[in-house]
Amino acid sequence: MYRFLILGGDPRQLYMARFLKQAGHEISLYYETDLSFSLQEAMEHSHIILCPVPFTKDQKNIHSHNRLSGLEIERFLQHLRQGHVLFGGNIPAAVKEHCVSAGVPFYDFMKMDEVACKNAVATAEGAIAEAISLSPMNLHQSNCLVTGWGRCAEALAAKLKGMDARVTVAGRCKDKLAHAFCHGYDTLLLEDLDPHIHTFDFIFNTIPAMVLDAPLAMGIQPDAVVIDIASAPGGVDFDTCRKHAVRAKLCPGLPGIYSPMTSARILCQAVMDHL
Repeated sequence: MYRFLILGGDPRQLYMARFLKQAGHEISLYYETDLSFSLQEAMEHSHIILCPVPFTKDQKNIHSHNRLSGLEIERFLQHLRQGHVLFGGNIPAAVKEHCVSAGVPFYDFMKMDEVACKNAVATAEGAIAEAISLSPMNLHQSNCLVTGWGRCAEALAAKLKGMDARVTVAGRCKDKLAHAFCHGYDTLLLEDLDPHIHTFDFIFNTIPAMVLDAPLAMGIQPDAVVIDIASAPGGVDFDTCRKHAVRAKLCPGLPGIYSPMTSARILCQAVMDHL
């Protein structure tokens, strides 16, 4: 039996607490505002500390869906000591450096292939759900653009193709585009996208860099929907999209929004595998 402390986060943390408790582990859940214990007390009593995905959004506080107070990273590190084991998603470099100096083992969920691959499926489903909710059109027989060819892009393209959409993949790397072509998708180099951008009904960006800049965004048709699932701040010029009445949305953390139970199972399995 392990003693887990689950900090902050979103509904995934609630499901993780449930699953780990069902497995016979002792759980302290630092999630709601009416807590009967302090962060220091919880950390002193716990062995395994599960931080959220992402670990932080503002680089100052551990991310909390409920905007909990008392989760300042600096304060957290004051109580992190040898004997703890830390898990989290996209753990900041400063936290990793502290762990190394304090002799605390740490594991980043986003560096684990098994988590990243399974999360890509949840991200793809969430992106499609967001697109459907914003669009006046069906995905069926629509023209879809997916920028990038990483795990999320590949999962997303497959889901869209399964819904009978016409999918084009755009990227910078010819080798990756050749891979996408072999999977049955049309392909474009990003540098050749400009004369084609008006033809797409749905645009999904997965590249964490400015891809749909102002000139490209100005060419998007008014009824199209743009969904950006890249890491913040994304790769879309949202100001230009708004000025031209294009529906565009940055959608971080989709697994926690659309499939918190499934995502929690994935994280729990990863934790137990590493322990």
